[in-house]
Amino acid sequence: PLYVDRTGIHKTIVGDLPPQCAALNMTNINVQGLAVQAAITGDPEHIVHACALDPLTSAVLTLKEIRDMASEMLEAQKQWLPQFEGKTIRPTPTINIPKDVKRADVPVDPALAIMARFKELSK
Repeated sequence: PLYVDRTGIHKTIVGDLPPQCAALNMTNINVQGLAVQAAITGDPEHIVHACALDPLTSAVLTLKEIRDMASEMLEAQKQWLPQFEGKTIRPTPTINIPKDVKRADVPVDPALAIMARFKELSK
């Protein structure tokens, strides 16, 4: 990390992160690494992988929805992404969910979902 004041830019040394903090950072660093790989290689599948590994995205979208979203994003931004020209995200087999099946209403935060479940079980 750095800090800036009127005398300039100064580095700071914080030492090693505790393992839990490093692990939390890695959830984002891995996503960013895959996005970089997508940009360097022009492989649109890396875009899907990056989106699928994003904690929030994977909490609220199915893999099919993530693929669809990534395809839409790639199409919308194609003028700025020439390395993907002529490339598309591979379709995947569709899993048909019966119409009468309802999605479980759970919080986005897994900890809140667990807490809600324990609350139900304690009744």
